[in-house]
Amino acid sequence: MKDKRCLLFKLTVSTVLMCLVFSGCGRQSAGSGAASKLIGEHMKFGTYQGEEIEWRVIDADDENGKVLLLSEYGLDAKPYNDEFSFVIKWEDCTLRKWLNEEFYEDAFTDEEQEKILLSTSEGFPEHNSRVPGRDYDKLERETEDYVFLLSYTEVYQYINSKHGDESDTERLCYPTEYAKNNTDIKIYNDACGWWLCAGSRGGYNGERRRPYVVSVHGGISQEEKVDSSKYAVRPAMWIEL
Repeated sequence: MKDKRCLLFKLTVSTVLMCLVFSGCGRQSAGSGAASKLIGEHMKFGTYQGEEIEWRVIDADDENGKVLLLSEYGLDAKPYNDEFSFVIKWEDCTLRKWLNEEFYEDAFTDEEQEKILLSTSEGFPEHNSRVPGRDYDKLERETEDYVFLLSYTEVYQYINSKHGDESDTERLCYPTEYAKNNTDIKIYNDACGWWLCAGSRGGYNGERRRPYVVSVHGGISQEEKVDSSKYAVRPAMWIEL
């Protein structure tokens, strides 16, 4: 089974590359290499709860032959942190631990794990706001992770939208059948909200760390109930081709 799934991934990437090179299909990107030409394409990689995971390519690094994948669907609905806390950092939350341990081990074969890269992110300052005399207020994922969630600024960078929009259909996420049937997920017009990886600075002591979420309408806000299970988990990861 492991060899078969690994072969499927290789064939999927090869097929997409051939399609792009010879027929010109797929969305154009700023880069000109083979990896950049995959942006906007979909591929299958790994499994969750007996179903293949479908990913969307949202960024690429031609020089190092790697791409950034975002799960096309909400795979499950889990709390950002198992226990309520007013101040919770991405580096300490239980969802990060689950993604990089249980999910990573169960969803991917040994061969697939070899393709998943450790990464960190400084985000995109152009999508951040600045308070005079203080750091950017939107926090980023500063840890090294195999599997992670997108940050506020990464969503604005990678998912077509206008800064400040209250709603955007491009950001809508739809849950898998497993997520719909086995969780407390909130659904509206078939769409579900999904967790982002970090919150913002602010508050009385500058320690407001409530994580951002994308709502069922596509808007972005902060969620105080970090122990809620109504939001979907939409993993992201860098892999080498």
